[in-house]
Amino acid sequence: MITLNDVHKAFGANRVLQGVNLSIASGTSMVIIGGSGTGKSVLLKCVLGLVRPDSGQIMLDGQDVTKADRDAFLARFGMLFQGGALFDSLRVWENVAFRLLRGAKALPKPQAREIAIEKLRRVGLKPDVADQFPAELSGGMQKRVGLARAIAASPEIIFFDEPTTGLDPIMAGVINDLIREIVTEMGATAMTITHDMSSVRAIADNVAHAAWRGDPLDRAGF
Repeated sequence: MITLNDVHKAFGANRVLQGVNLSIASGTSMVIIGGSGTGKSVLLKCVLGLVRPDSGQIMLDGQDVTKADRDAFLARFGMLFQGGALFDSLRVWENVAFRLLRGAKALPKPQAREIAIEKLRRVGLKPDVADQFPAELSGGMQKRVGLARAIAASPEIIFFDEPTTGLDPIMAGVINDLIREIVTEMGATAMTITHDMSSVRAIADNVAHAAWRGDPLDRAGF
């Protein structure tokens, strides 16, 4: 589903991606590991089209991502952000249903709320959480809300950016199990960035390693 061919990206003299070649088959879970500064997040942004590579090609289902219609392209993705990235001023259900309430295909609020509550149940949260604000939830609960939002629109591809950062080992295990179950249930293609080897063992079908190449400014061979 996702193919990267000889992808390069530099920021001035800082050569972040150098000749990245990576293939992610449909319905599989790819985990990218590596130290800080090896280009993992830049790679993810390149796949999403938020950063344009200097050279090379990134294909999604055979289509060059730099030439895709942005709205239709991004509608295929779900994302669990490292810090949760919940909107403090919105109630939990509004966070989960954020995409469903916007755009040309926006759903009526009652229908969007119903879907949000269903997704909250799927990640182990009770319906009464729906009307709370993020600040009223623990870190683990916020991460579950973020996961519910990532799957709310039933995306084909889900990105997980450090999904267990900041969580205790027990809650990290719960999140890893949820990710594995949901990806399997949905048949989604998953791409995860993590430093947590427990996550790697729990959710990966395949692993790619982002590594230094000599000089600290010469980075990210995969």
